[in-house]
Amino acid sequence: MPQGYNDRIAHVDLTTGEVSVEQPGEQFFLTYLGGSALAAYYLLRDVPVGADPLGPENVLVIAPSVVTGAPISGLSRFNVSAKSPESGLIGDAQCGGHFGPQLKYAGFDALVVHGRAEAPVYLWVHDDTVDIRPAAHLAGLKTRETQEALRAELDDPRVQIVQCGPAGRRGVRFANLTNNLHHFAGRTGMGAVMGAKNLVGVAARGKRRYAFADEEKVKELARKGADTFKDSPGWQDFGANGTPGLVDGNAGIDNITTRNFREGVFDGVDGLKTDVFHATIFRRRDTCANCVMRCKQQVAATEPWEIDEAYGGPEFETIGLMGSNLEVSDIRAVAKANEICNAYGMDTISTGGLIAFAVECYENGVIGPEQTDGLELRFGDGAVLVELTRRIAEREGIGDVLAEGFSRAVEAFGPRSARYAVHVKGVGLPAHMPQAKKTMALMYSVNPFGPDHMSCEHDGMLNACGPDIVGLGIESAVPFGEMNEQKVRYVVYTQYFYSLLDTLELCAFCYSPGGLYGYRDIEDIVRAVTGFPVNLWYLMKVGERRANMLNAFNVREGARPQFDALPDRVYDAFEKGTTPGKRLDRDEIVAAARSYYEMMGWDLETGRPSDGKLRELGLTWLQPSLAAPRRSPATVRAG
Repeated sequence: MPQGYNDRIAHVDLTTGEVSVEQPGEQFFLTYLGGSALAAYYLLRDVPVGADPLGPENVLVIAPSVVTGAPISGLSRFNVSAKSPESGLIGDAQCGGHFGPQLKYAGFDALVVHGRAEAPVYLWVHDDTVDIRPAAHLAGLKTRETQEALRAELDDPRVQIVQCGPAGRRGVRFANLTNNLHHFAGRTGMGAVMGAKNLVGVAARGKRRYAFADEEKVKELARKGADTFKDSPGWQDFGANGTPGLVDGNAGIDNITTRNFREGVFDGVDGLKTDVFHATIFRRRDTCANCVMRCKQQVAATEPWEIDEAYGGPEFETIGLMGSNLEVSDIRAVAKANEICNAYGMDTISTGGLIAFAVECYENGVIGPEQTDGLELRFGDGAVLVELTRRIAEREGIGDVLAEGFSRAVEAFGPRSARYAVHVKGVGLPAHMPQAKKTMALMYSVNPFGPDHMSCEHDGMLNACGPDIVGLGIESAVPFGEMNEQKVRYVVYTQYFYSLLDTLELCAFCYSPGGLYGYRDIEDIVRAVTGFPVNLWYLMKVGERRANMLNAFNVREGARPQFDALPDRVYDAFEKGTTPGKRLDRDEIVAAARSYYEMMGWDLETGRPSDGKLRELGLTWLQPSLAAPRRSPATVRAG
């Protein structure tokens, strides 16, 4: 009998209305563990090469892992994957909250959604059953209204819902998915895929039926995380302030995204710091299932905008992209724009980046009042932020152009606008500055699903080179601002580790180096929950397997290493900050990317994993689809 998981994958065909259950067996779950690796398997197997991301042939996979739902801090997350409408390549996003455990408790280890419904529907997952139910009455609702309506209809206030919101149903290419209105699978447009399938959302509720391999060890590990938290003033501070508290520390290291990535310092940053956040908008803390951290910040206000506490509050990335990057110092404006994104279901990172792109295009005469219906776009104006966010969500005027994402917006505005579009593979950069953090410069460039700040460890840990990094095979420190072979190796090894986190669906705040749990604890957790005889070597290989699967999807779609180019903007020198004149060296980053490909075992011309690497990782079944990859996808641009 399986332990920790159900051995049940639900395949839902929205075109035919059929639901089938696959039981792939223990070896499958030992190989892929769930989450992102499991999702990548089904995308590689079931999505035809060249599929339209918004067409019925795309597949949407919602997957927790084999350990999701165990009552241990940081085990609440689930993965959402599909071909991305933003990039035309692999799409991948993780979400916390409470949905992942409930999907497992309802009897399923993943949902694989095929086809497209003729009319709006939702899925009701319960008691080992998946029902497809009509949802025309929900199609015009925002996310809070949808959640309330579904819980009333199902007569259970504890039903967990993951949904796309109006932005996803309108095809905003960076639409996200939300659980409980303030937990998000935010990046790569997974909400647009759900919306294109005429799927409003998925509701799940169940009672745990599976056993753990060692129930007492699970309880012991739960206590260990709680005790570590109690003994750690740093993690207690993080819990109290959440990611918005990161603004204070990053302000002193040129890592506050400013004026569309021109600078790493913002003169108005004091208005975005923790003390102002708490004095003006903070209301209470919330948490994900079974987690002691309680780091989610919920906010509200009555003026100058009314802000609904139900939609949570802005995270560090949102404060960066919608605050400092637009030179907006009013945290209330950032919180209002965040609320609009959460009510409609949009990624705040891409939204903020696209607004900065539009403002700089306006500032430089690339577009004018005729494109904005007379709205004057300028940096430093919170009202412009709020209004453009609303227009994108409603696909109104210039918002309709921006809703198509960076690559298509550049085509609409003309070639002069490309200079101001800060993205890689069509996906906007997160708030951590690649000019300041060279690990991020490399990872933003090479990551298969686009620039991501949670796909490898940041420079600071390598600068200290403590035991938390030595445990991953990194034995010597590298100064913060350097890029050398040791730092490239650090990116590769920590990418494998973070890839493992996204496969086991472990929260990085609990399980990243220096977190509540160490590496050996992850071994113990997997063993105690599943009985699988794993060690860190085995688990890291699963992380490596997942990274190669994501890359293989892109290779077969025609992506090439040249699409890893960073935008021109990040090579401009800082004029302000702790070291004016600081800049990225293009040749250094190109050389680092080449070294990265060689360490990964990927071809420098095609990006294809070597046959030897595929054999090592048990992925030879991919070889036929990689034999003759198609030409480059039109939706991806280099730089």
